[in-house]
Formats: sequence, structure tokens, C-alpha cells
Amino acid sequence: MPRTTPQARPLTRRQVLAFGGSTLALGALRALAQPKEEALRLGVVLPSQPRSGLERAVVEAARTGLEMGKEEYGFNASLVGQRLEVLLRTAPDPQAAAREAERLVGSEEVFALVGGFGGQAEALSRLAEQRRVLFLNIGSPSDRLRQEACSRYTFHLEASAAMYLDALAAWFIQAGFRSWFLVYEQGAEGQALYQRARKSLLERHFGAREAGRASVAPGQPDFRTALEAIRRAQPQAVLLLLGAEGQLDFLGRYEAAGLGAAVTGFPHPETQTRAFFAASRGRAPRAGAGHRAVLWEAKLDAYGARELNARFRQRSKKPMDPSAWAGYQAVKVLFETASFAGSLEGARLVSHLENPGTVFDVHKGIGVSFRPWDHQLRQSLYLVKISPGAKEDWDLAGLVGELPAIYRPGTDPVERLDQLGDLRRDSSCRFGGR
Repeated sequence: MPRTTPQARPLTRRQVLAFGGSTLALGALRALAQPKEEALRLGVVLPSQPRSGLERAVVEAARTGLEMGKEEYGFNASLVGQRLEVLLRTAPDPQAAAREAERLVGSEEVFALVGGFGGQAEALSRLAEQRRVLFLNIGSPSDRLRQEACSRYTFHLEASAAMYLDALAAWFIQAGFRSWFLVYEQGAEGQALYQRARKSLLERHFGAREAGRASVAPGQPDFRTALEAIRRAQPQAVLLLLGAEGQLDFLGRYEAAGLGAAVTGFPHPETQTRAFFAASRGRAPRAGAGHRAVLWEAKLDAYGARELNARFRQRSKKPMDPSAWAGYQAVKVLFETASFAGSLEGARLVSHLENPGTVFDVHKGIGVSFRPWDHQLRQSLYLVKISPGAKEDWDLAGLVGELPAIYRPGTDPVERLDQLGDLRRDSSCRFGGR
């Protein structure tokens, strides 16, 4: 039987008020305003065995955000006699994640999958392509997923590595940091990240230069050669293209070496948490209390962010870390997609999300959309400063800035958002050879 969402019937004033009266919510209600043949079922796959305490913090925050999204949008659906279900499964590795996703699609008949943490994104993306269901990536910034390993059924709520690197370069270079030293891991993934960082620094900004570089072995790197090279090069800034644990290890050794250049790191999801901020300043009270790029910040208070952050904090007693925001927004985006697309068939949902007129309010200001050439969500990113003396989790980070400035007069917000990340001309993504 085709999986469709029927035409709407008139709404009551109470139903509209329950949604806050917003235009977007009103449209969702109109699309949902009579009982359907089936529940709206989302399938979530998260790591069951996080590889570190930092990854555990990310996964738990995402779980909490997903649960909050289920509660809020499940309530909205119930107002019109509908049922929204968010089915959570866990898996220890990518292969097991694909098996869990297969069961969710085959047995539970979910219309979309959510996940991507712990190295599971590519396996889930492949499964979604095979089964022709949506996969919303909320955990992996890997450019490979947006480039040669892209999939027509995969969309990315998590920002791409290219977006993060472009934002970091813009912030620091505008602040006068022109001379850079890059530290990256050996191997194909580390080399790709290094090359994209060079592009952000050298091709997009006049006057920036690479003062030096050092590659280190993944896992248990020896930073002595890198530290000595930094001492000789005397850069203004050091960019760590390392995993979260590698960044912490480097920061401790860097501080002990007495080097003075500013240090920032690639914003893997694990490095965007309050847990990482506390560990960073603990390892290196000076160098580890610098500026970091994040997908979301719990102290945002514009565009409805204040209310969202307050609801999350009241519910969980914790600040809303970026993965919690991503989990919440995943439920919101998929609920609205199912409501407006008129069908739960994968191809119809993909066409709806690829439509330039499809926009979402993710509490970042203007409505945002997915880029049609790589399915990356256009969105602003944020710069925070780790507080060296904070006593509470809430105070561990202070909001410094937002990039890009989407409301600059006389500019197209979409064009401004596309300043971050790879444009169509730079994309190697070919959906099914299209």
C-alpha cells in the first residue's frame, strides 16, 4: 500500500494555539489534520560501546535531544490523532549498525533513519540507499560522505568538515592570525583534512600562509618532532587536525613546552561538548582555554534559541550541547518533512528535501535548506571561548561570534550561507551517476 499523508481538514483554534501559531507549524497541522493509515516511525541507531568518555557524552546528549524531540513533536502529532514514534537501537560497530538499520526498515517499517556517530555514518548511508529510505546524518562531518561516497537518500544535519574549516579560517584570519602551523594524522583521512584546511586558509583568504606542518601517527602519536617544528616556525596559530583524545594529548605537551601560539582544533563532535572544554583547560590551563568552533551553543538567545535551550536545560539539568541540538532538530526536520511531502515514500521525501523552496526553522535565524548538490544543510556556525575559571558547566564556554553574518544588508542569505563549505563546482558528488 502506498505510504501517503492524506489531505487536511479544518483545524480548531486550540490546535493552532498549541503549535504556537507559527506559519510553519500551521502548515504541518494542515498536512496532519486527520488520522493516517499508519504511525510516523523514525529509526535511530547510536553506538552501544562509545570509544571514549568524550564520545559517550556526545551519544548521551544526542539521545536526550532525540527524546525531547519525540516528546514535543509526538505531542503535536497527537493533537490531530496521529502517532509519532522514535525507535532507538544501539550497535557496537558499523556492520552491526547496518543490521539494526535493516531490521528497523524491514520489520518496523520506519520511513527514515537517524545516526552517524562513532564511525557508523557510511554504513547507515549505504543501507539507506539500498532500501530507498531517508538517512539523516547527525554525527559525522566527513567530507567523504558529501563527496565521493554521497548518496541520494542521505542528508546531513551535521556540518561538513569543509564548513568547519572555512569558518575557523575566516574567524582567525579576520582577527589577524595569518601564519599557521598544521598538525594532522598520517593516512588518507588525515591527508584529506590537511588538504582541505590548506584550501580554507590559502585559497579563500588573502595574506594567510602555511608556516609549517607535521604529520603524526594515529593512535599513540609522538609529538616531539611537531613541537620542535612549531618552535622553529613561530606561527601565530596552530590548527590540530586530530581526534579529540589526540588534541587533548597535544595540548598538554604543548603547554609543558612553553610555546605561545594560539591553538585551536578541528571540531569533531566530541570536541564540542562541555566535557571536552573541561578536559581541555584541565590539560592545558592556558593553551587549552582558547577558541573553538561549534555547531550550536547553549547560550544562544536569539531566533527562539533561548526558549529551546531553556526547555532542554529544565528537562535535563544540563546545557544543550551540539549533539543534543542535532538530535532534537532531526526529529523536527523529519516530522515536518513527512507532514509536507504528502508521502512517506523515500523518493518523494528526497524530492521534497531537494526542493529549494523547502526550508526549516532550526532556531538559527532564517529558514535553512539542504544544498541540492551534496544534501548538506546550509547553516551558521559559532565560535566559543573556553572559560579558564568557570566553576559550573554552564559557564565553561562563552559565545564569541556567528559565521556567516546572514542578515548583512543587501545580500542574499543563501549565498552568504554558501560561503561555508564546498560549492557545486567543487563537488565530486554524483547521486547514482546523475
